[in-house]
Amino acid sequence: MRVALLSRAAYPLHAPGGLERAVYYTAKHLRARGVDTVLITRDATRQGSFPGEVVTVPYGTGREAPHGRVLDRTLHYPRFAMRLGEVVAEMVRQGQVDVVHAQGLTALGYARLRRRDPSLTAPLVMNPQGMEEHKAGGMKRLALARLRTLSREAARLADRVVATDEATRDEVLRLLGVPRARVVVLPNGIDEDEIRGATPPDPERVAHEAIPALAGAFPVFLSAGRMEAYKGFGDILRALLRLEGSLPPRWAWVAVGEGPQRGRLARTVALRRVARTALPKRAAGGRGDVPHVHLPGSVSETLLHALYERADVFVHATRYEGSSLVTLEAMAHGLPVVATRAVCIPDKVSDETGRLVAPGDVPALARAMSELAEDAALRESLGRHGRERVRERFSWPAIAQRTIDLFEELVRARRA
Repeated sequence: MRVALLSRAAYPLHAPGGLERAVYYTAKHLRARGVDTVLITRDATRQGSFPGEVVTVPYGTGREAPHGRVLDRTLHYPRFAMRLGEVVAEMVRQGQVDVVHAQGLTALGYARLRRRDPSLTAPLVMNPQGMEEHKAGGMKRLALARLRTLSREAARLADRVVATDEATRDEVLRLLGVPRARVVVLPNGIDEDEIRGATPPDPERVAHEAIPALAGAFPVFLSAGRMEAYKGFGDILRALLRLEGSLPPRWAWVAVGEGPQRGRLARTVALRRVARTALPKRAAGGRGDVPHVHLPGSVSETLLHALYERADVFVHATRYEGSSLVTLEAMAHGLPVVATRAVCIPDKVSDETGRLVAPGDVPALARAMSELAEDAALRESLGRHGRERVRERFSWPAIAQRTIDLFEELVRARRA
């Protein structure tokens, strides 16, 4: 069997995010089980080796908006999806592809072509990922109206639409208008072997060399992800502002990632004067003060996993989410998690592994962060149970086998 993976981005060819990592691990673990893959994506923006053949398609022309912004997604993304469809359709006609597995709107081009070309017999599986265009509000929702229409069209034309967790099954039905029988749950997972390989043997040293102020800091809160407004980084900062004075004097928050909210967070930190706590120079290592908030931007895999090991609590306050791989990674490192009840997250985080609050509820977020900061035994218990849950339910080998079972079922049905 040969599977075409369609995606606007994939790690390590593009900056690592939840979607990008999911595509990478899907390819890696399908190939480990004898399933050949070909990735069809946009031109690489980083150096890296993807597990399998890669075919690139131009994303757009002229002066493009930064990838992921509203203008980019409404103007360039649909056209890119059509170009991807043409490429994979030709592969199907030549017998080079048995199944098409598409991320988000990249399903649209092949879905439309298949509707009018009976030679395109390869089944289509669409993973809509976070479906942000269906959840945005205000002017952004208005701007993304065309994208919502197109994503519903692609989903209706697919053989199966993936819900990344049981909690998102009804959401896929409601937002995309797909019959229940065509929705299948295939979670995104993590690769424990790679996590172990990416974690340095001396994580504390690596973390402290990169962010010296973490030496002696407690508690260390860690967050990671693309810094979009809906990811809730602003809510975390507001929660920390509420806790000022009640946390130990050397608390720290490390927020890893790039995006439009990073500059706004930095300005808020400066304006509200939460950047530093004055200490005697001897206690501060001769500096006289130490920063609380750290915004290192994108970091290496080694440093990210060192930070997971160094942190005391992982905080993920997203307003909505596709699969939340960073939450799984944090749990794999034994970190207790404070997160929101955003769609898929309750499948991962429970009272046994962390604390859940309503999206946007800053006071509740602050209380949960304070509770975990104060109770070492609770942190240890939550972290241990989180590591066990990841191993049992969200490991890539098990997910890959479920994916192969789905593909084989669809191919048999097409040939019957």
